[in-house]
Amino acid sequence: MADTRMIKVLISGGLESSLLMGMLSNCDLKIESAPDMTAATEVPGDSGYGAVVASHLSEGDASALSGFLKRCGEPPLILVGKGPAPDYADTLHLDEGISADELVDACRSMALAASGAGADGVFDSRGLVGQSEGIRRVLNVANKVASTDSTVLITGESGTGKELIARAIHRNSPRRNAPLVVINCGAIPGELLESELFGHEKGAFTGAHRARPGRFELADGGTIFLDEIGDMSPDLQVKLLRAIQEKCFERVGATRSIHVDIRIISATNKDLALAVEQKRFREDLYYRLNVIPVIMPPLRERRSDIPLLAEHFMEKLARRTGMEKKQFSPEAMTTMTAYDWPGNVRELENLVERFSVLVDGNTVEKEDLPDHFSSELAGDTAQGVPLYCDVRHGVNFQESVEQHQKSLILQALNESNWVKAKAAELLNMKRTTLVEKIKKMKLEESSTSSAV
Repeated sequence: MADTRMIKVLISGGLESSLLMGMLSNCDLKIESAPDMTAATEVPGDSGYGAVVASHLSEGDASALSGFLKRCGEPPLILVGKGPAPDYADTLHLDEGISADELVDACRSMALAASGAGADGVFDSRGLVGQSEGIRRVLNVANKVASTDSTVLITGESGTGKELIARAIHRNSPRRNAPLVVINCGAIPGELLESELFGHEKGAFTGAHRARPGRFELADGGTIFLDEIGDMSPDLQVKLLRAIQEKCFERVGATRSIHVDIRIISATNKDLALAVEQKRFREDLYYRLNVIPVIMPPLRERRSDIPLLAEHFMEKLARRTGMEKKQFSPEAMTTMTAYDWPGNVRELENLVERFSVLVDGNTVEKEDLPDHFSSELAGDTAQGVPLYCDVRHGVNFQESVEQHQKSLILQALNESNWVKAKAAELLNMKRTTLVEKIKKMKLEESSTSSAV
């Protein structure tokens, strides 16, 4: 896999080595660092690097880096911040304010593209864990739309993984080598959001001491992800509509138009159709954004994925912290699967991290769960509600039964380390019957830690 190739990190002033290394240290890439360009150029030639990351180069550094890249088989180069740059075709320029996730995505995308990975038509769904029908539908749509430039609107409750889908679409698109720029429209005050989106000129407003490019400019050639688009003010919606339609805008305080080539992906946890009816969201903007709708299902509608997600998050924490991975008792997992998870996947991930720190033994028991888990389960049982079904909005009986079976089988397989004879014994069924069900449900051992 290209994402396990070495990512060489080169630092030369401006941006502290510890900062950049810290941004990359918690990801699944193999990291090697050099304190400066002098040390880097002393490294023997090696073609094993998936990408090279450098920051704030001097003129001499840029020349030395060019020679180093040639000796290393010409891997792609990622430059963070401003400064001289070598004359090198396979270069991605990133703003100094890039987030850790964006930098990691850039490393992966450049390494994948350089190695030819992803060219075989296999959708890279890294980080999206699950086998339920709901998540399969989402991935099917994402797979189809990734190769296009169509505008995508991702809807769903908070914590369902909307940004993960946006990143997967960009990662599998022809724009993968260009930046994915993320902006949370709900986290920035309305009076500042226009400047964040489109940039501003020096003196455009109090405090604008220098010109600054906006996110649309930074995303040129790539993708811009407008998260929480439903929180945008009506006045700014008008300007956004023009920018999307014409791929053209002006910085705040400027008269010159700037043209960009970008793809738009937006997301919201609000009902935009209702907001349109209530005149809180522009109808023309809604239809312009909602070309390809992607609906993220809440976790309560994909209960069979809960054991897979819990296992995935526990393994992720173990890799990141070096702590021993904890297991889940059948009783704890049954209670977790029955819970409604109002915070969705994000709530589950946070709970797993709490377990990894606070649970003393190597097994999470039912007693380790927060009190409201048991009280909710007791309430449902008293009303005669099955553990794995939420019938309040109607259910597909056959699908619910199948998901219940799949969840039980996965729990037994995980408990037995995928020894089918032992798992069959735990389930009180014949081994041949279990093997048939595993084949029918297309279960694989890697499914407990990998995306579908």
